[in-house]
Amino acid sequence: MRCEERRESLATRLVLFSVLGVGIGQSMTFALLAPLGREVGLSEVRIGVIITCSSLAFTLASPVWGRTCDRWGRRPVLLIGQFGYAVGCALFATVFLFGQRGLLVGLPLFLLAILSRVLMALLMSAAPSAASAYMADITSAEARVAGMGRLGAARTLGAILGPALSGLLVALGLLAPMYIAAGITLLATLLLAAVLREPPRVEPASGDQLRLALFDRRYFPYILIGFVTFLAFSMMSQTVGFYLQDRFVLDGRATAQALGFGMMVSSVMSLFSQSVLVRRAGMTPRRLMNLGLPVLLAGLVALPFAGSIPWLVVCLGLHGLALGLISPGFTAGASLAVGAREQGAVGGLVSACPAAGFVLGPVLGTSLYQWHPHLPYFCAALLILPLLVYGRRATQVAPVP
Repeated sequence: MRCEERRESLATRLVLFSVLGVGIGQSMTFALLAPLGREVGLSEVRIGVIITCSSLAFTLASPVWGRTCDRWGRRPVLLIGQFGYAVGCALFATVFLFGQRGLLVGLPLFLLAILSRVLMALLMSAAPSAASAYMADITSAEARVAGMGRLGAARTLGAILGPALSGLLVALGLLAPMYIAAGITLLATLLLAAVLREPPRVEPASGDQLRLALFDRRYFPYILIGFVTFLAFSMMSQTVGFYLQDRFVLDGRATAQALGFGMMVSSVMSLFSQSVLVRRAGMTPRRLMNLGLPVLLAGLVALPFAGSIPWLVVCLGLHGLALGLISPGFTAGASLAVGAREQGAVGGLVSACPAAGFVLGPVLGTSLYQWHPHLPYFCAALLILPLLVYGRRATQVAPVP
């Protein structure tokens, strides 16, 4: 019995490690895209299009993988997602390698970069759905919030470590961090294949596709809160670098240093939320969101009034603190609202929320910024404001069927 318990504990740690590895790789990629794009002659707009296309692909594929996860099982879908990320990351880096060497230029380089990134997004979107469903399978209803918090903490820790590691590894070349991230993820995939077993769960009936309706009132409030939260966050995160540079008249290097420090503080605060606050007794999904949404609103409203870089960093810290509360809240809330047979399907819908926000947010935020530098933050705050009322009235912790 102890051997089985140890194996299950090791498997859970490996699932968390795999989530951490993807988080590191993703944050490395976002930190390197700007200098890589300029080095191979891609404009800022084209880099933005690459991100938007991959986010759209992730959004569309996540619900499909969620339903597949309920039919095929958690293990095979998680392995597909992890392996797909490793291969896709290496392929994406290779496209830029050809660009650095002059073998790909202009439109062909741009299109292949989009294709490789979209392919990676289509496959890697399998992993978050399967990881969330796996965590739901191995935790009781009472421990669900803490379990989802552990997943969120692993992602956030990856977001912290990624930029720091890329700063060290870039001494080996701009593309070295991407290839190393692909290698780490491949290692995690092989370890998962050797150790992970399919968790016990309620099997769906034969031929049951478990297609969940988006507007199902059991979990739609959580889906809506997740989408709007990340829409507002992406409007802020995609413009704050421009605002920082323009507001304090910084050069490119000073801007990158200040923004990097601010985003690290944001990630640390998010990790604190998910590792400490979420695990406190009595922290229900509803309470987490009702605590996090006002903090996010305060950070958005305060940001345009930040008169110094340290105060702007404090605002970014508030954003991280808020997301660390809201993310486990809507994730666990949606999971608790459905039965065991629907965990993969609802996990796919939940996993699509952040990516869906990043489909529209960057374009909307940068367009508003061109009109006035304060508009993205005030408009994002206006999106969050009605959620304060909606979240209190529409969400409730449903008993697990």
